[in-house]
Amino acid sequence: MVRPIALLWLTFLIFPYATYISAPHPLAVHVAVWAAMAVFLVLYVLAHHVFPRLSAWHPRWAWLGWAWTWVMLIAFYPVFHLSGLGFVIYGLSMIGYQRDTRVLVALTAFGVGTMLFAFARTPHTPDDLLWFLPNIFIAVFSPYASHAAYRRDAAQRRLQIVQAEKERLAQQAERERISRDLHDLLGHTLSVIALKSELAGKLAGRDPARAAQEITDVARISRDALQEVRAAVRGYRGSGLTAELARAKIALDTAGVTLDLDTDAPDLPPATEYAMELVLREAITNVVRHAGASRVQVSVTGDADAFTLRITDDGRGMRGAEGTGLTGMRERVRAHGGTLSCAPGERGAGTRLTAVFPLATAPRGVPLTPTLGSA
Repeated sequence: MVRPIALLWLTFLIFPYATYISAPHPLAVHVAVWAAMAVFLVLYVLAHHVFPRLSAWHPRWAWLGWAWTWVMLIAFYPVFHLSGLGFVIYGLSMIGYQRDTRVLVALTAFGVGTMLFAFARTPHTPDDLLWFLPNIFIAVFSPYASHAAYRRDAAQRRLQIVQAEKERLAQQAERERISRDLHDLLGHTLSVIALKSELAGKLAGRDPARAAQEITDVARISRDALQEVRAAVRGYRGSGLTAELARAKIALDTAGVTLDLDTDAPDLPPATEYAMELVLREAITNVVRHAGASRVQVSVTGDADAFTLRITDDGRGMRGAEGTGLTGMRERVRAHGGTLSCAPGERGAGTRLTAVFPLATAPRGVPLTPTLGSA
């Protein structure tokens, strides 16, 4: 995607081309002018393209675009006259996409100096200052606007890399924790089961009663291990609403969205807390991907009758039919006997999502997460 402001600046090409078409020219000049313009537009779009702005080869397009504008200025000055100085501005806007501010200052000074020299050496009237002086201002401003965009995107990219690394390390730590838990839960237990099973097999012919006792012990140990695994699985379902709110803040911060948090609910039942985690996760994902919001408010409240999760954003609001994400959230809340509503935010702007979970209502229907079968 090309920066919209960069496309807007292309409208100023009307001035050099108005000068160009105001006088007759040979066919060869027409072909050369339009071919040069095609090359210029390609380089301009590549230089201002948002996606590759931070890649290793992007500065090459900026430098090529800057050099080509000088080719057009020098080669076609007899055609464009003073209005061709606009290509200097286009070149400076492209050369702003680089790290070295010293080079940027030098090239800006060179470009502005060239514009002043050309204007002074060309016959002009005082009225020409009305368009020339604003062009000088734009020539100074445009490279620094591009450079600021470059630095902002570089900072955002670094933030995304850091965030991705944090998530990778968190996932690695979680896998290691699960590995340790499984080893602690099942390592010793399975060893005992194996030993008792082998012993039962050896005693089956000589001492059936003792073998039966060993098999009874194996069954008991297996049931105990199953209960421990079930408890561990319940722990793996979610790390709690507090942790989910922390992850939501990280996601919103990365997207440049401000989070306002208000939580005064008492301790939530585990099933209700887990359902709230999933609703919050889906809602925040929708805000980041689709809402275009700048601020999100999340509140968790509780009273004698119900617990309420409310998420409000100031984005573009609901558009079109209800998506599968919202339908899934509604079904999940309904499984807990609750209700989920989605309506415009304050003053009709944004979206307000409200999930209400009745107090002490057991989940109904299909469990929210898979459970181990009965022993």
